[in-house]
Amino acid sequence: MNRNYTLNYDIFQKISSLIYKSIGVNLHDKKRAMVNSRLSKRLYKLGLTSFEEYYQYLINTPQELSQIYNILTTNVTKFFREEYHFKFIKEQVLPRIEKRNKNKSIRVWSAGCSSGEEAYSLAIILREYFINTSWNIKILATDINTDVLKTGKEGIYSYDKVNAIPYDLLKKYFKLGRGKQANLFKAKEELRDLIEFKKLNLNQLEDSSIKDNLDFIFCRNVFIYFRPKTREKIIKQFYQKLKSDGYLFLGHSESINSSRQVEQKWRSVYKTTYQKIT
Repeated sequence: MNRNYTLNYDIFQKISSLIYKSIGVNLHDKKRAMVNSRLSKRLYKLGLTSFEEYYQYLINTPQELSQIYNILTTNVTKFFREEYHFKFIKEQVLPRIEKRNKNKSIRVWSAGCSSGEEAYSLAIILREYFINTSWNIKILATDINTDVLKTGKEGIYSYDKVNAIPYDLLKKYFKLGRGKQANLFKAKEELRDLIEFKKLNLNQLEDSSIKDNLDFIFCRNVFIYFRPKTREKIIKQFYQKLKSDGYLFLGHSESINSSRQVEQKWRSVYKTTYQKIT
C-alpha cells in the first residue's frame, strides 16, 4: 500500500459520531491512530484518496457500515475464558434450573459472541450436564461483526484455539480434519445444532426479535466499548429478557455500576455475576 492516509480530527469526530449513533461504541480521541491504521487499508481497497472521500462514501453507502464494524471491532476470545463462570454455572445455576424448570428447556444468550468459542463452551457445559436427558437446549450467539459470525457458524478452529478444551471433551465434541484440513478441529453437529448465530446490534435491542424468558445471558468484555448511558440502556433490555431469577454474566473488569440498579434490580451473587430481582 503506497498511499499515506491522514485522518484529521474533524473527520475522525464525524466517523466516531456515526458509529456511536449506530452501534453505541465509543471511539474516544485516543483511538484515532488505531482507526487511521485499520481504515487506511479499506480506503486503498476502495480506491479512495482521502478520509474525507471515505466519509462521504460511508454516509451514502449504508452497507459499508457492516465493513467498518468488522474492521474496527476487536475480537479477543477463547474456549472457557474466565473459567470460574463456567464452574459457577455447573455447580450453582444448572442445578437450580433443573429443579425449578418443569418444561425441561433452557435458553441462553451469548451476546458479543465473537468467533463462537464462548457459545461452544456453553454448549459443551449444557450438553454434558443434561446428557442422556430430554432437555431442550438452545443457545443464541450474536455479534455485530459478520466476519467472526461466519467463523462461529462454521465451527472450525485451529489447535491453538481448542487446546483449552479438556482432551476427553475435545475428542467427544470435535472432529479432527484430514489432508488440507489437518490440525483443524470442527465442532460436531450435535454441538452446532444447539447454537443459532445471528447478527445483532446491542444498541438496538428494543427493535430485536429476541424473546424473553432467558435463563442466563453472557455479555462479557463488551461493555468496555460503550459509554455509561449505552450500558445502562442495554442492561435494562437484558433485565426485560431474563426470567425472574435469571443471571447476567459480565467480563472480569465490568460491573453494573449504579448502586440503585444493583439494589432494586440485581443481586450480586458471584464474580461479575448478577441475578435478576423481581
